Amino acid sequence: MTSADRARELYFEWQPHDDPEFAPLICGRGTIGGKGRSLLFALRQLRDSGDEQMSRTKVPRSIYLSIEIFHQFLERVPHLDTLLANNDPQEIERVFLETPLPQAAGMYIRTFLADMRDPVVIRSSSRLEDDVKHSFAGKYLTNFLSNNCGGLEERSVAVENEVRRIYSRTFFPAAADYRERHHLGGDDMGIIIIRMAGRWRGRYYYPTMAGVGYSQNFRRWTTRVKQDDGLVRMVFGMGTMSTKRGYARTVSLTNPILRPEGFSPEKISAIAQESFHVIDEERPNQITTLDIKKEWKQLLTYHPDFAAYAQIYRCDDGEGCFFQIMKNMASLSPGTKVCFTFDSFPRIYPDFYKRVKKTLKLLENKMGVPADIEFAFEPTEDSFCLIQSRPFWSNNHLEGGIPELSQRQILLQADRMVTHGAIPQITKIVYVDFNRYYAQRDFYGTARLIGELNKASDGEPYILVAPGRIGSSNPELGVPVQYSELTNCRGMVELGIPRLGFMPELSYGTHFFSDLEVDGVLYMPVFAGEDRNIFNADWFESKKWEPWCDNPAIRVYRGSFAAYMDGESNRGVIIDKDMGETD
Repeated sequence: MTSADRARELYFEWQPHDDPEFAPLICGRGTIGGKGRSLLFALRQLRDSGDEQMSRTKVPRSIYLSIEIFHQFLERVPHLDTLLANNDPQEIERVFLETPLPQAAGMYIRTFLADMRDPVVIRSSSRLEDDVKHSFAGKYLTNFLSNNCGGLEERSVAVENEVRRIYSRTFFPAAADYRERHHLGGDDMGIIIIRMAGRWRGRYYYPTMAGVGYSQNFRRWTTRVKQDDGLVRMVFGMGTMSTKRGYARTVSLTNPILRPEGFSPEKISAIAQESFHVIDEERPNQITTLDIKKEWKQLLTYHPDFAAYAQIYRCDDGEGCFFQIMKNMASLSPGTKVCFTFDSFPRIYPDFYKRVKKTLKLLENKMGVPADIEFAFEPTEDSFCLIQSRPFWSNNHLEGGIPELSQRQILLQADRMVTHGAIPQITKIVYVDFNRYYAQRDFYGTARLIGELNKASDGEPYILVAPGRIGSSNPELGVPVQYSELTNCRGMVELGIPRLGFMPELSYGTHFFSDLEVDGVLYMPVFAGEDRNIFNADWFESKKWEPWCDNPAIRVYRGSFAAYMDGESNRGVIIDKDMGETD
C-alpha cells in the first residue's frame, strides 16, 4: 500500500463524531455527508499541522444534521412511496415543506440562531457528495438567508424550510439522473447550516474576497506553469461569482503574476470582474448582484486597500491602459470603467498565495488525492476562512498524445489549457456558427435546441464547437447551454472570437467544469487568429452540413473525426481523418 493509498484510507475512516471538539456540532447519528465530513476533516488537519499560519484557518460557526435526521423526516412524510413514484418535483417539494422536521433538529437550529443575526447558508451534504470521484457539484441545493428579519421563531422556520427544500432535491431529476448515469443508486442527505463568511458593510454583507483553490493545475495555459503548484480562482465579494462561468481572476500558484489572458490591458479588461455578489438587507434571502461602476465610491470607504483589487481602465485612440484608483477621486472620467483585476494584490499581500499553496498541499497529502477548496479571505486582518474542502477528481490519467498528422487534416488546434486524452474515432461535430449566433441574438433558444439535439442523438457521441464560454450564465459570453443538455458530448471546443466578445476562459471551480472532469469530457480552447491556434474556417464553410430545427446557427457535420490532446506539451487538435494522411 502506497502512502497515498494509506492517507486515502484514513481520510475515509475519519468521522467527526469521534472528535470531541466537533461532536457537539452534530445533530443525529450516522454520517453527516461528504461536504460536512470533508470540511471538518480539513479543519482538523490544518489545526494539527504545526504550522502557525495554517492552524489559524477558520471555519465559520456551523452545525450539522446527520442522515439519521433525514430518515426520521422521511418517516413523517405522508404516503412517501406514492409521492416519489409519481415523480412530480413540485409536488414533492410542496409535501416536504408541509412536513415537520424532527424535534431535535428544530432545537439545534434555534440554539444556533439564538444569538446570531448574520446571514446563514444552508448546504446539502449527502452521503455520496464529495467522494473521490463524484462531486455532485450543483446537483443538490445551497440557499442563503439574510437571517436579520423577525424574531427567533420566524428565522428558525425560514431555515427549517430550506432544510426541507434540500431534502426534496434528493429526489429531483437533476440528482436522480446524475446518480443513474453514474450507477450510484440512492442517496441520503445530511445538512450543513453555516454562518456566511464576511461582514456587514452598510446595508450589504459579503467577504472582501472569496474563491476556489486546487492543489493540481491540470489545464495549464503555458508550460511555465507547473501542474503540481495548483491554482486559485478568486473574486471580490461572495464566492458564488467564482462557481459560475462568469468573470473571475485565475492565478497559477507557480507565479501569481502570470495571467491566462496575457498582459494586454484590452484583454484583461474584457474578462475582468465588473460586478460582485452580496446579501442586501433590503432584499433579504437572495443573492444581489452589484455593479462596481455604481458602488466604487462606497467601496473605497469600506476597503482602504481597494487598489489591491480594482483598477480604472481607459481606452484612448484604440489603445487601453490601467490607472490606479485614488482615494480623493470624485468621479470617473468619460470613457473609463472600474474593474477587479487584482493586479496589485500579489505585491500588497504576497503571503496569501504561499498560504493557499501550502494549505492545498497539506490537504492533498492528508487525503491521498488532489484537493479542492472554497475559501473567503479578509486581507487586512489576514483572516482565512475555509468554506469547503473535498477531493478533486480528474480524468487526467487518460491516455493522450498526438500522432503524426498532415497539416491539412487539422480543423482546430489549441496551444493551452487542454485536457489530456484522445478520441480516436467519432463521427459527428456539432458547430455553433458564431456570426449567426451573434446576429440572431436568440441565445437561450439556441441553447435549448442544442439540448434537444443532444437528446435526439440517442447516445451517439459528438464533439461540440461553440463560441466563447460553453455553459456561461451570461449569453453575451457564450452559449448558455446546461451541462444536463450535453450528456452525449465527448469533446468540447470553445472558440475565441475577440471582435465579438467571445473568449474562452479557464473556469476551474465552476460546477460545469467539475462535471467535465468527472465524465472525462475532453476540452480545449481555440483563439482564432493567434499563433499556434488553428480555426479552419474554410473547412466549416465548404464542408457539407445538416441544419438543426431551422436554426441557421447550429450545424451538424458528419464524417470521420478524431481529437488528440497532450496536456504535457499543451497542444490539442481536432482533425478530419478523411482529409488524407499527406499534403
